[in-house]
Amino acid sequence: MNRPNSILVKIVLGLFLFLGGNMAIAQLVFQGTVADYDTGDGIPYATVFITNTTFGVSADENGKFSLSIPEGNYEVIIRMLGYNGLVFSLSTAELKPQGYRFLLTPSEEELDLVEVKVNRDPAWYRNLENFKAYFLGTSENGIKCKFLNETVLRLDDQSEAGVLKVTAADILRIENPNLGYRLDYLLEEFRFQRKDGYVFYAGYPLFVPDSTLSRGKQRKVEKQREKAYRGSLQHLIRSIYEGNTEEEGFILRKLYRIPDPSNPGKFVNQLDSNPFSAEELIKKNAEGKVMLRFSDYVHVTFTEELESVEFRGRASSGKLGNQVSTLHLEMEELEIYANGSYADPFGILVEGYIAWERVGDLLPMDYMPEVSID
Repeated sequence: MNRPNSILVKIVLGLFLFLGGNMAIAQLVFQGTVADYDTGDGIPYATVFITNTTFGVSADENGKFSLSIPEGNYEVIIRMLGYNGLVFSLSTAELKPQGYRFLLTPSEEELDLVEVKVNRDPAWYRNLENFKAYFLGTSENGIKCKFLNETVLRLDDQSEAGVLKVTAADILRIENPNLGYRLDYLLEEFRFQRKDGYVFYAGYPLFVPDSTLSRGKQRKVEKQREKAYRGSLQHLIRSIYEGNTEEEGFILRKLYRIPDPSNPGKFVNQLDSNPFSAEELIKKNAEGKVMLRFSDYVHVTFTEELESVEFRGRASSGKLGNQVSTLHLEMEELEIYANGSYADPFGILVEGYIAWERVGDLLPMDYMPEVSID
């Protein structure tokens, strides 16, 4: 299987921001009712969660819910099988103390699990393996992940030649034992173009920590989480925001891609040998927002951790090198936040090591490193 060398990271992170980045700030109550649009009756056990965090809850038998959240701006997902889901932008600065009422409309399509099971054939399983590799990833964490309800997946390699498209009829549940989470992932779209190895996926994840871990297993999981965090895009954006990329182990260089006159449509990479500081990538606007702004490409080397054996390939020889990635801004400027998220989830094109790490290496935006790796 060819390893894609780039991925347009379009994981919907939302506008999730801890003011000051401090988990000790006051908790606020986000509450309301999820109801049927036609009847007005509460929808029992509907799922309500803040995307890309550990904050989520199921409504009670009357459709009522209550969730404690820190101050900030969020994307809220409301979902129930048999209904069309909702995505709601929530700012705690405008939080309604009386609560909210969300009305869901019945879905025209209902999942028939029995029919899905009957129709599965060898091609379906081959497509499933491709989806696992390019969605969950082939890292140590990715290959340990397991789908708990794979029958909700709709795998389509027929409607467009050379393209695998995947959607899900319900929230996709993923067990990640290495990082100690279950992901409830609302998959919006997945697309894998076999010819050029291009991968695109978009969705809304909720991280549910495993509360059954022993003390020893919890310590191991914390170390694995920190290892996944170190050198990640989340880590990089946080360090750019704070202006301490060098201290955090990142070396930034400018990369120019110049058209190759001998090969139309191809480019030649020219790497500036002189590192530069994160301050050259950001500016504050009149409102005090931190904006990421650069042209061309940024070559990123993470020096605190070597690339993994899985990334290089077990059959490869030679010493492992540093983790190397490339960033390209898809717009003129992009607001970034202290927790490592950014305002437009479609704003950054990532290539290299960071792109190779997929959903199996994701951490929630409220994650903060606690354990130092020996």
